[in-house]
Amino acid sequence: MTPDAKLEEKIVRTLGKFLTNEQVLIRRWRAVGKASIFLGSLLWALAIFAYAQNAGASWIFAVLSGVGGLCLGLGLWFSTFVAQWPVVRQFIDAEQVHQRTIEFDDQGPK
Repeated sequence: MTPDAKLEEKIVRTLGKFLTNEQVLIRRWRAVGKASIFLGSLLWALAIFAYAQNAGASWIFAVLSGVGGLCLGLGLWFSTFVAQWPVVRQFIDAEQVHQRTIEFDDQGPK
């Protein structure tokens, strides 16, 4: 199987799983987004307070702010995904995704 075919199979299977349990997964990704934003904000606040106090070991606080920024970015990405999903969902044919999954199953083991 070519790398493109493997990627297609992975995407179709993931999309199929998502479509079968859509509401539960949307709630999960919304919670993950909010938790990531909260954690990122907390890490940034700790790093800012540490810099304001002129504490030693400033590389630790630089790492804290970097990880906090990563968490904020992931949280915003998850939140954007959840907000855009209802619009994107209407353009996805669930029956075609299911049919393609069956085709992959008929082709045999991965």
